[in-house]
Amino acid sequence: MIIAAAYVRVSTDDQIEYSPMVQLEGIKDFAEKNGYHIPEEFIFADEGISGRTAEKRPAFMEMIRQARKKSNHIQYIIVHKYDRFARNKEDAVLYKALLKKDGVKVLSVKEPIPQDDKFAVIYESMLEAMAEYYSLNLSEEVKKTMVKKAEMGEYQGRSPYGYRKENKQLVIVPEEAEVVRYIFEEYASGRTIFSITRSMNDFGWKTARNTQFDTRSLTYILHNPVYKGYSRWPPAGRIDRKFNNPDSIIVKGKWEPIVSEELWQTVADRLNKVVTTAYTHSQYESKGRHWLSGLVKCSACGRSLSI
Repeated sequence: MIIAAAYVRVSTDDQIEYSPMVQLEGIKDFAEKNGYHIPEEFIFADEGISGRTAEKRPAFMEMIRQARKKSNHIQYIIVHKYDRFARNKEDAVLYKALLKKDGVKVLSVKEPIPQDDKFAVIYESMLEAMAEYYSLNLSEEVKKTMVKKAEMGEYQGRSPYGYRKENKQLVIVPEEAEVVRYIFEEYASGRTIFSITRSMNDFGWKTARNTQFDTRSLTYILHNPVYKGYSRWPPAGRIDRKFNNPDSIIVKGKWEPIVSEELWQTVADRLNKVVTTAYTHSQYESKGRHWLSGLVKCSACGRSLSI
């Protein structure tokens, strides 16, 4: 009996042609016609995951581990198409080479290649290169679409605290919006982020994830133009705490703001002032760290006190 493993991968829910069920049915039919047996424990699936990076596919990595175990006697890994195995040529070459050392070959249901044909090496490489090109091109097209949506003022990403999404539109969550207003009003009045955070946690207020607030989350809220009714789309697709990146696309959105533009700007002016007046202290000249280093905090600003 020839033992084989099945690997299924789908990137998005709307890929009907490549749905997990369609892929698995095709793999099982192929296995039955060719005399391969696929035990249930050797069926691996990554759903909603891109094929560009192998390390980010847990089922794929587990399949590789199981296929390389001599005790499992796996001789083949069967996929619907080679691009399901990998869309990155380096990954495809690396993992196929590892499997080959253990006597395991990768087979495609839709792209049968004679295993004893010298041309198979070239043909398979061409398929891998085409898959990688498709992936890179798709990534570029997706980015263009996201930039276009940003220029139209559409909010992209997970709903920020204070809002929820209904029919792809941001809708205010009243109780969370009150917390957001409190943060902006208190900071505009002259209080520090650390002081506001401490008060909020004393009140027992929680984040959307039901955790305590911290200065990092308040800093993000105070810098986010979504609360004055604007979308912000950074060139890299993520903020990385570069709140004032000049290349970011900032456009007025179609949702109801939680704070006025005047209040938001007052807060922004103070945030910028704090940044420009921030200072660095010199390190203590003696060797070693004091046992209180990093433990004692200023009650006003929250920064660590230094010697």
